[in-house]
Amino acid sequence: MATITKIEDRQALEIKDFSFWYNGSSKANLNKVNLPIAENKVTALIGPSGCGKSTLLRSINRIHDLYPGNRYEGEILFNGQNILDPKVDLIDLRIKIGMIFQQPTAFPMSIKDNVEYGLKLQGIKDKAKLNEIVERSLRGANIWEEVKDRLNDDAGGLSGGQRQRLCIARAIAVQPDILLFDEPTSALDPISTVAIEELINTLKKDYTIVIVTHNMQQATRISDYTAFMYLGDLVEFGETKQIFEAPREKLLQEYVGGKFG
Repeated sequence: MATITKIEDRQALEIKDFSFWYNGSSKANLNKVNLPIAENKVTALIGPSGCGKSTLLRSINRIHDLYPGNRYEGEILFNGQNILDPKVDLIDLRIKIGMIFQQPTAFPMSIKDNVEYGLKLQGIKDKAKLNEIVERSLRGANIWEEVKDRLNDDAGGLSGGQRQRLCIARAIAVQPDILLFDEPTSALDPISTVAIEELINTLKKDYTIVIVTHNMQQATRISDYTAFMYLGDLVEFGETKQIFEAPREKLLQEYVGGKFG
């Protein structure tokens, strides 16, 4: 039985009795997970490799649907609707719940075209409006000053940290409600890591953020709430300070204490 601390903050998302099986797996990869996600806060998912944290993160905008044979049970409630309902429009869902991946992958096009990509899919054609959103998004991702004079250059020429911030700009351009980060700094150098962490702390004023991180120190620096997972189970959830300073579950005590990882 997981130890779940009730949160006082308004919830942006609620995961209820959620289980997940990868194609061909007879054993559930996630086991009846219950987790509240607070609005305009950063929730970190931590745990050893293979514990299910990335699987859970990717379930929140149904990325797993891109691969046939995966299945799930339970509910993920967003704006009063279970997003696991087959009738849910997945394109709209992934606009409202954006995803930033571990590898900062820019599309093979210009910096400007990267940011405009999702907007044009939505049918926005007005050049003045596109230019306005591009600048706003790049400013929001704290990269505008670095790229404003080379918007038409190939995005592949950016550094890893810049590409990751471009990916964030691309995600926020379509005005999502929630941003999912899957180990967004694991491929970056320390200076770029600090820049992304500072950006996440700024972004939570406007977005609800869920981040998977393998770095416990990073979780303590940037998250308000932390969920510890182990072998597909949610073991403990609470305020980050409590999770790291006064963990209640023995497994979490051992993990925080460095006995396994």
